[in-house]
Amino acid sequence: MPEIAILPERCTRCGACVALCTGRVFRQEPDRVVVADAAACWLCGHCVAVCPADAVLHSEYPLEDCPPLDPTRLPSPDALVTALRARRSARVFRDQPVPREVVRELVEVGRWAPSASNAQPVDWLALDDPARIAALGAQTVAVLAHTARLLRNPLVRFLLRLTAGAEQVRKGMESVPDFERLAQRHAQGEDPIFFRAPVVLVAHVPRDDYFGREDATYAAYNVMLAASLHGLGTCHIGYFTVALARSARLRAALGLPPDRRAVIAMTLGYPRHRFHRVLPRRQPELAWNEVGRG
Repeated sequence: MPEIAILPERCTRCGACVALCTGRVFRQEPDRVVVADAAACWLCGHCVAVCPADAVLHSEYPLEDCPPLDPTRLPSPDALVTALRARRSARVFRDQPVPREVVRELVEVGRWAPSASNAQPVDWLALDDPARIAALGAQTVAVLAHTARLLRNPLVRFLLRLTAGAEQVRKGMESVPDFERLAQRHAQGEDPIFFRAPVVLVAHVPRDDYFGREDATYAAYNVMLAASLHGLGTCHIGYFTVALARSARLRAALGLPPDRRAVIAMTLGYPRHRFHRVLPRRQPELAWNEVGRG
């Protein structure tokens, strides 16, 4: 249980900590705000972040670790949109290593992403050994090629329809040509999984974390956007996580502890080519209150 206190000489009784606390740790009284139930705190830190007078003392969030927010350093809405539009996936990299210090900086940026219940469950595995990256890529191709061969078998498809349903089989068959093309490209000497990137980053979470994949997705996009602003390129490698889900041998080769599961993989490197324009994207439909009504 955290230690939480309110300094009465600083407290302005604005009630912000009371209003924002989901756990109802604080209670507003006529002449003061008190800590009513510190055990109910789930460590979001809103109370420390919102207090305008630094009156909340929290053992998990010492004020010296919580610098004041300077609004003048925030990007403008236009600058943020420009950064978001400028980021593109990179699959062609220069033969140049990424310093480990830079990778650490990017992972640091990932930690500021939101997470369910502020659990902050995302950790990272960084691979920068070319031989190991190549081996994992080859194993990924082998798993996907084997999956394609199984789906080409009519008997296997029949059994899968009984167990997984016709829709899952249909979706699987849509991927078969892609899996087979990956195998062909690998046989020709290409790296169709990791594109010979100098670094592969794998986000992993506790195996039983219900919201772990979502939390890792938020963290990964922070890393991707920060990498773009550092002149680096990234690409989300979905084929690798698809293969991981289908192969215990590939999971063993990755080497995560049994209580962790990999949910996001991305390449990282200096792109060989620079993009000069931003492109349009599909305008999403926006429905108010009910889908299908304007």
